[in-house]
Amino acid sequence: MEQNQTLEKTEDLKTQYLGRTLVDFLGMKTPRSIIETRAIRGGGSAAYVAGHHFIERLNQAFGFLWSSKIINAHRDGEFVVVQGEVSFTIPKRTRTVENPDGTKETTIIEEVVVTKAQFGTAQIKRWANDGKNYQKGDPMDIGNDYKAAGTDMLKKCSVSMGMFADVYSGTGEKVASQGQIDAVLLRGKTLGWSETQTNEWVLDQVGKPLEDCAPEEITQTILVKIIGLVNEKKAEDSK
Repeated sequence: MEQNQTLEKTEDLKTQYLGRTLVDFLGMKTPRSIIETRAIRGGGSAAYVAGHHFIERLNQAFGFLWSSKIINAHRDGEFVVVQGEVSFTIPKRTRTVENPDGTKETTIIEEVVVTKAQFGTAQIKRWANDGKNYQKGDPMDIGNDYKAAGTDMLKKCSVSMGMFADVYSGTGEKVASQGQIDAVLLRGKTLGWSETQTNEWVLDQVGKPLEDCAPEEITQTILVKIIGLVNEKKAEDSK
C-alpha cells in the first residue's frame, strides 16, 4: 500500500507542470514499425529510432514551441563532437478543477520552459578508394558528419525528456524491429507459408509469437532455422 501511494505521488509530481496527457505522450511505448537495428562493434546489434521520428514527435507535442541550439562543435580525432541543447515551452495557462463538493478551484500555471543539454558524436566517414576529385582516406562530407553529430545530440536530449526511452534506456522490453519480423515472414513465404503459418512455426520453435521475440532470438535462432529450411527446399527443388 505504501509503495503504491509513493508511486501515485511520483506520478503527480511528474505531471503537475506539464499535465498527464503530455507526459504520457512523450513517454508512450515506441511503435515497433519505427524501431530499426544497426550493427555495432563486436559483432552485435543495437536498436535505434531514426532522427526524423524525434523531430516528428517534438512537432506533435509542442508545435513550433521547441528549438535546438548548437553550443559548441569540434573535431576530435576521427569523430565530430557537438554540444547542444533542446528546449520546449509550455505557455501560461489557466486550469479549473471541480472538487467533489461541487466547488471549482482555478489555478494559474505560469509559462514553463524546459531545456535539456547533451553531447552528440559522429564518426568521420572517409572514401575507401581513390576517385576523380578525392583520394582514399579523404573525408566524404564533413558537413554531413557534423549534421549526424547534431542529430545524435538532439536524440539524446529528447530521450532525457522521455521520448523513445524504452528503446534507449535499456529498461524497456527489447523487441525485434519490423525489419527483422519482415525478414522471417519473407522466408516463410518462400516456403509457401502464410503469415499465420509462419507465426505458428515461430511459436512452436521459441514458445512465443513472432512480434514478442527479442532481436537476438530473431537473429540467432529463428532466422538461422528458417534459412536452413529454405536451403533444404531449394536443394529438393533442384533435384
